[in-house]
Amino acid sequence: MVTLNTKKDFDSVYKSQKRWHNPHFILFFKESPNKTIKRVGFSVSKKIGNAVCRNLIKRRLRSIYRESVPSLKNGDMVLLAKVGLEKIEYKVLQKNYEYALMRLNLVAQEC
Repeated sequence: MVTLNTKKDFDSVYKSQKRWHNPHFILFFKESPNKTIKRVGFSVSKKIGNAVCRNLIKRRLRSIYRESVPSLKNGDMVLLAKVGLEKIEYKVLQKNYEYALMRLNLVAQEC
């Protein structure tokens, strides 16, 4: 998994037009047709909880992302966690993520 590291990378994805809000997270996506890599970044604010709680959220988001990587379009993605994400179950989070991918048309079409 290739991650976004710099503030410049995150800002360019935040400014993109593709985003999906739900009560638990915001998914930002910036398509890059000339790149063959898929990069991801996770943003979890200190408002959500202590370090243990934030790391748990990031582990869950990473796991859900890894499952979807083979079918995703190439580009950069940022998952921004909202307050309350730590209280929902993994399966609910997974379904919300899959719905966001479907709504943004981020699943690559198979030939």
